[in-house]
Amino acid sequence: MNKIGNYEKLKEVRCLGIGGAGLFYIAKFLLLCGTKVYGHDISPNPRTDELIKMGAKITFANPDKPFDKNTDAYIYSAALPNDIIQKLHIDNPDIKAMEVGELYDQLIKDYEGKNLSDKEIKAFEDSDIAPLFKIDFEKMKYIGVTGTDGKTTTSTMIYHTLLKLGYKPGLISTVSAKIGDKEIDTGFHTTTPSSQELFKLIKTMEQEGCSHAIIESTSHGLAMGRLAGIKFDTVAYTNITNEHLDYHKTWENYALAKSRLITEHLKNGGKVILNYDDKKSYDFLTNIINHTGRKDIVKLSYSRLSESNNIDKIDYIALNNTEKKSEDGNISFTLVTKNDSVKSLDFKTDLVNSLINLIPVEMQILGEYNISNSLAAIATIQQIAGNTIAEIIQALSFFETIKGRMEVVQKAPFMVIVDFAHTPNALENALKSAKALLKDNNKLISVFGCAGKRDTSKRGPMGEISGTIADVTILTAEDPRSESLKAINDEIEEGFTKSQKNINSSNSNDASRPHQLIRFDDDTQNVKIRRDALIKAFDIANNGDIVIICGKAHEQSLCFGNTEYPWNDIDEAKKLLKEK
Repeated sequence: MNKIGNYEKLKEVRCLGIGGAGLFYIAKFLLLCGTKVYGHDISPNPRTDELIKMGAKITFANPDKPFDKNTDAYIYSAALPNDIIQKLHIDNPDIKAMEVGELYDQLIKDYEGKNLSDKEIKAFEDSDIAPLFKIDFEKMKYIGVTGTDGKTTTSTMIYHTLLKLGYKPGLISTVSAKIGDKEIDTGFHTTTPSSQELFKLIKTMEQEGCSHAIIESTSHGLAMGRLAGIKFDTVAYTNITNEHLDYHKTWENYALAKSRLITEHLKNGGKVILNYDDKKSYDFLTNIINHTGRKDIVKLSYSRLSESNNIDKIDYIALNNTEKKSEDGNISFTLVTKNDSVKSLDFKTDLVNSLINLIPVEMQILGEYNISNSLAAIATIQQIAGNTIAEIIQALSFFETIKGRMEVVQKAPFMVIVDFAHTPNALENALKSAKALLKDNNKLISVFGCAGKRDTSKRGPMGEISGTIADVTILTAEDPRSESLKAINDEIEEGFTKSQKNINSSNSNDASRPHQLIRFDDDTQNVKIRRDALIKAFDIANNGDIVIICGKAHEQSLCFGNTEYPWNDIDEAKKLLKEK
């Protein structure tokens, strides 16, 4: 695929999915450069109306024949159905074609690197393609949080604690945006909103006198330039496990996208907080920091699992990690921080004398993995706010479960938990945390699915994880989009079957314990198929059992084909339980 460049010399460009947010600004830029822009989209919207007024020629239907080689360049949305991409021969080496996110990112780099002509620079700025370059990032302290799992919880912990400490923070996360103590429903379907939405929210934070801006950052947002122009004072990483490989192709590419918080978005003297327990990402990001050649970057780490002989590499440590077995649940640990002069630590003789702090922490939230999220939040806050550890922990202790994150919607006669877990790592953590709350011989019932048109490599592993940990696995829809729900569940079941073979060949107690698989496959039923799965889970749950519903949580819709149907796991669960 040939790269697109020399933008003002392009005579004719065709844009597929021109009404999407990313392509809209690219098309505006090209029109302002004097290029003839032809576009395709399924239906009109306010963006296509504006582009037509600017001179774009738009057809409201998907193209039905291969690209014309005489056109200078083609730009397409990754959201296009696979059959259309194949039909258009996008991978033809003779054709100049770029996915919109890649072109967006390239164009921003050309702007930053001063590789644009005067006309292109004016078009870039007038199109509002990257308004964040206009922000003064010294007016607030900026915090970026990324990782595969735990981003929202960690971001919200930081926000909550800063608020309790008397600051006025702003937060942009998956669930919502918050400015001070006010919540703004953003309706975002992606974690990192567009540059234009971010710009409006940040300017509102400035006007409201916010002291800190906390921004949950995704690999897609970083790779596609949605954060272009932002500079953070501190960035925190939760973990990097396999996810979004449909887009990034490899773990290394995925990790590289996340590393851009360090290489492109970190202020001079910025702090980087790393999870020492996620050794693969810790080593990768440490290597990235070393290769930047920047001596000003301050690297800090946290751990809840490390051995004592690695103590010299860790700045925030959780000892005596526990998750109490109660219907309310909570996590507790002892926070350990050490003097800078301590290079090694003998836990038997030197512990008390060598530490700055040894403080008990207890929080009323489920999930032992939240100890890691707490450590990331504590480390970030101490670096960004300057309060004492004791003050930070006191403020953090009031933190409550956020919407759709191990949220208990019913305690009795059987417990029902809703969680956003939609990756293998998150599902394993959620199921283990739920199972730890079981008493006697009660059973754990897990309800989940896997998204269509997204990373297929996680389907088998998620089936294997649920088959290993849960007593009953119920498969249902989680945004199948244009994929067959039955085909998606077939792939998940392969992993479940593998788990049963492993259990049966072992000598563990699980070998004699029944593990059941129930499937709901009819995607023509749209949201009813997920509702039926919940009804089944509640019907088979007995007193003392736990039902955990994963994958959707706070989200407000469920996608079948190209249609987003209204749906919310929490509301639906409460409604069905009330009826039951």
